[in-house]
Amino acid sequence: MIDLRQTPEYAKYIAGIGWKVEKIGNVYCYIKKIPIIGSVIKIQRSQEIDFTEINKLAKKYRAFQIVIEPRKASPQGKPPITSHGFKPSKHPFLPSKTIHIDLTKSEKQLLKEMHYKTRYNIKIAQKNKVDIKISNDIGNFAKFWNRQSLIKGRFIPQNKEITGLYKAFGKKANLLIAYQNKNLLGGILMLRTSQIAYYMYAASSDLGKKLFAPTLLAWEAIRLAKKKGSKVFDFEGIYDERFPLPAWRGFTRFKKSFGGSEVEYPGAFTKFRIPL
Repeated sequence: MIDLRQTPEYAKYIAGIGWKVEKIGNVYCYIKKIPIIGSVIKIQRSQEIDFTEINKLAKKYRAFQIVIEPRKASPQGKPPITSHGFKPSKHPFLPSKTIHIDLTKSEKQLLKEMHYKTRYNIKIAQKNKVDIKISNDIGNFAKFWNRQSLIKGRFIPQNKEITGLYKAFGKKANLLIAYQNKNLLGGILMLRTSQIAYYMYAASSDLGKKLFAPTLLAWEAIRLAKKKGSKVFDFEGIYDERFPLPAWRGFTRFKKSFGGSEVEYPGAFTKFRIPL
């Protein structure tokens, strides 16, 4: 299954926010030019790694740092990535652990595999008359997401990223919004590749949380992904003991309550070089 970061749509998004995109075979490489200093190269979630071509790319763009976040560890019989001068990073750029929901299962089975409280909270949200709608108002959702982040004290503006992803993925992007009457309670931006649906951006108001809107939103996103033909629903990040981020514990409990299986990635590997 092709990862989100290795799709033409994601490459289009990256180019739209100011990065240069190059391909090595079938692998997308992302280059951020930094005036005077040189550049940074990122290669994410690819199993194919051609180090000879990567070094050529680094010379071409005068890269002082190369970051590789492989999809899997080095295949058996091949030298580990560290043998090419890369060192494990303490801070991955992408989530190093996630939850995958198997969408080939029936809705009945998916509900059965959830925590019983999660099933109960879905029913409570429905009784609270929380209404889930598909929207194309990505600008309003981006403002809502930023506003909720500011309230939580974790404000990092994401307008460009949210709107950029939505536009780049086109019909493969779905925006689900939760309302009670006319009150906006929350939303999820879901992105899809050929087989995987990603829980990419999500936000909820305090009232939305009290009404269990996030739980109903996630369930409706899973149902929509299944209807669209996705085989896997990726919750796009949970707490990883290898790279502990205490703030991630809360939403990790939420995501794990939907069942599924944990998927672990090797993390990030970095190589610094003199950009001559």
